[in-house]
Amino acid sequence: MNWFSKRLAEISSLQAYVKPSVSPGTVKLDANENLAVDKNFLYKIASQALISIDFREYPIEQLEEVYEQFGRFLGMDKKYVGVGNGSDQIIEALMSTVARDRRATVFVPTFSYFMNRCDLHNVKVEAIPLNKEDNSLNKSDFLKAANRSDMVYICSPNNPTGNQFGADLVLEILEALKDKLVLLDEAYVEFANYSLVSQVRKHSNLVVLRTLSKAFGLAGARIGYLVSNEELVEIFRSNIQSPYPLNSFSIKIASLMLSNSKYIFDTVNFIKTERDRVYNDLSEIEGLNVYKSDANFIFFESFQMYSNIVQELTKREIQVKMFRNLDNYEGCIRVTIGTPEMNNMFLESIRTAIQKKRGI
Repeated sequence: MNWFSKRLAEISSLQAYVKPSVSPGTVKLDANENLAVDKNFLYKIASQALISIDFREYPIEQLEEVYEQFGRFLGMDKKYVGVGNGSDQIIEALMSTVARDRRATVFVPTFSYFMNRCDLHNVKVEAIPLNKEDNSLNKSDFLKAANRSDMVYICSPNNPTGNQFGADLVLEILEALKDKLVLLDEAYVEFANYSLVSQVRKHSNLVVLRTLSKAFGLAGARIGYLVSNEELVEIFRSNIQSPYPLNSFSIKIASLMLSNSKYIFDTVNFIKTERDRVYNDLSEIEGLNVYKSDANFIFFESFQMYSNIVQELTKREIQVKMFRNLDNYEGCIRVTIGTPEMNNMFLESIRTAIQKKRGI
C-alpha cells in the first residue's frame, strides 16, 4: 500500500477549495447565493416536484424531460445540453478525463475551484494577471500563453472580480484558438449583458458551463449544465458523466423552475437594481476601490481599512468573502447582493468601520 499512502500524501498537500462557512443566525453574504428569491415560492416548487415523482424508479424519463426544458430555456435543441450535480461536478468530470495531464491558461484572480481541480488532475497552469485598473484581460499576453496550452478557462462574469468580458474579446479568443478547448464559465450570466451559448453551433471547441445555483436560487439542489457541440455532449452523457448525474427530486425541481423563469428574471432585475445601489454607495466611501460588477456580488479593495472592516462585520455577524490580499489586489472583500435589509446592514457596517478607523 506504499503507493496509496504516497498518493494520499500528495493529495493532502494540495490547497483545498474552501467552502463558505456556516454560522446560524448570521447575515449570509459570502457565497453568492440568491437570497432574494422567495423561500415560499421554492417550497411550492419543491412540493409540486415531490408529489410527481416515484423515488423507487431511476430518473430516466425525467432526464429527457429536463434536457427538453433546458433546450426550450436556451432556445436550442436538447442535443447541445448535458447536466451535472452542479457545474462544479461538470468541471471535475471534464478535468479528470478530457483535460487530465494537459496544460491550461487562465487569468487571475478567478474561480479557485478550477485551479484546485487543475492541481488534483496534474494540469499545468499558466496564469495571466488581469489589468488591475479595470479587471480587463490583456488579449495579447493571454493568447501567447494559450498557444502554449491545450485549453483555456474563462470565467465571465468572473468570480471574484464580477466583470463580464466583452463579447467581441471572447469571440476573438475563440477564433484564435480553434485547436484548443475553451471552457467558458457563465455561472453568473443571468446577471450580466449577454451569453455565448449559441456559439457552440459554430465553435466545436467551446464548452459553456451554466448553473441553477445562482440566479435560480437552487444552490442546495445542485443542478448544473453544460452547453456544447452535439458530439462532445453525446460523449459527455454516455462515456464521461455518470448514468444518473441528478436525483429525481432535483431534476423535477429544475424542470419546474425553468418553466417559471419569468419570476426568476424579475428577481434578477431586482438584484441588479440593488447591486447598482450598493456599488454607488460603496464608491462614495473614501479609502475603498470598488469594481463595477456584472454578477450578483461586488468585489472591492479596502487596503489599510481591511482589518477594521473585518472586525466590524464579524462583530455584527455579517458574513462576506474575506480574501485579504489576492494576487495584485489589497484588502479584498467580495459581498453578495442580498435583500435590501441585508444590504443596508452591510453598508452601515462599512461606514462604521471606516469612521472608527479615522477616529470620527
